[in-house]
Amino acid sequence: MDLPLKKIKHFHSLSFKLTIWYILILAMIITLSGFFLYQGYKDKLTDELDKLLFEIADETYEAWRKKRGVSWQEAIQKIETKYSSFPLYIQVVELTEEKPLQIRNFIHSPRIPPGCLQLKPHLYRKADKTDLNDLIHLEVDDKRLCSFPLRTLLIPVRGPRILQVSLSTEERNKALNELILVMGGAGLLLLVLASAGGSLIISKALHPVSKVIKTAKKITADDLSLRIETKERSDEIGALVETFNEMIARLERSVKKIKQFSGDVSHELRTPLTIIRGEVEVSLRKDRKKEEYIQTMQSVLEEVGRMERIINDLLLLSRLEMMESSQLQENIDLSTIASEAISLRKEEASKKGLIIEADLPAPLFLTGHPELLMRLVINLLDNALRYTPSGGKIALEVKREGNNIKLQISDTGIGIPEKDLPFIFDRFYVVDPSRSKETGGVGLGLAIVKWIADLHQAQIQVESKLNQGTTFIISFPQQKNRNDEK
Repeated sequence: MDLPLKKIKHFHSLSFKLTIWYILILAMIITLSGFFLYQGYKDKLTDELDKLLFEIADETYEAWRKKRGVSWQEAIQKIETKYSSFPLYIQVVELTEEKPLQIRNFIHSPRIPPGCLQLKPHLYRKADKTDLNDLIHLEVDDKRLCSFPLRTLLIPVRGPRILQVSLSTEERNKALNELILVMGGAGLLLLVLASAGGSLIISKALHPVSKVIKTAKKITADDLSLRIETKERSDEIGALVETFNEMIARLERSVKKIKQFSGDVSHELRTPLTIIRGEVEVSLRKDRKKEEYIQTMQSVLEEVGRMERIINDLLLLSRLEMMESSQLQENIDLSTIASEAISLRKEEASKKGLIIEADLPAPLFLTGHPELLMRLVINLLDNALRYTPSGGKIALEVKREGNNIKLQISDTGIGIPEKDLPFIFDRFYVVDPSRSKETGGVGLGLAIVKWIADLHQAQIQVESKLNQGTTFIISFPQQKNRNDEK
């Protein structure tokens, strides 16, 4: 159900929904960017911490190896003193030489209480098999030493022994937490600013749509002249506005045609009714002779016949408007249709002193509706008979050209002015209204021809010269070829 613009709730509006989608997508992008930035920064800090662990392990090993008589415990205490500002823990794990390797002893300074930082034996056995390219790094949780995880490096040394060096990740984790706070604040600020800007941009972009709605509400059947200014926009909104304007233009033309059609129908039916009423009223004013009554009745009958033709033509046009091309499925010989139509109008042509010439070759088949095609040919012949003076000639030809079958009807009549040619297929259009009573035409015959031709997907071409004649050429697509059938 369409609601007036002022009654549409804000959260139901298109601009609000687009803004929400924009915010969600932007938040997703910011979150993903923050995640990758966080992960990259964490990897960088962890690499720096691993590098420091390796330097400390190397210094510890050198302090034990270079000076004779120095025990592992002394070397460990020396390095721990040097790095006293760090939460550093060093110990040497001595393994047995028998297979599988077992833990024999832990050597460390008093900084490490007994039982702390003792890993599972399989980790030490695994570390004993590593080299400098694949040293074991891991993080160990031991709340007795530190509230933060300890980054630990295991390096094999002679013995077999494992040099175990651990540093607290407190500084690294604090830096990462600070980064989260900065990214969160910056991301939130960016999201708010971008959302406000995006909302303004979306509202501005959808402003023409609001104009379309407001303009559409002002349009009525009495005033279809309103249009929306496009300002030469080349985007989707511009295309929408242009399409809307084209739709209104088509609607305006249709309404004008409907109004004109209604007026023409009223006029065409009112004229014979007025004549009938006038004839009857005159006859009833006084007693008249039998011949005068007969003359009045003949006049009334003539006008009734005119009204009947108008109504029948209108009903046919209404029926044609409801039909579709898919309903035309019968295989028809157009030459036979044309021949029968000539037979029906031969007597009338003879009375007017006109000659009908026909050039009808072997059968030419097309798919269509026989009654409608007969009506098309009859209407064109009637039009030629109506506007061709006595002594004139009408030529009817059916022929094949390529994949088309052409019906051509020419006359030597009065012709059609060039300015009237674009309108001759409009309903109730009469080139010379002053002669419509004389000729009996009401302006529906060619309109019916056009509808029947369109239903058969045929093209109409008209050529005319004043006082020389008119030629109608209708080109039908030949959908089935049975010309060679016997």
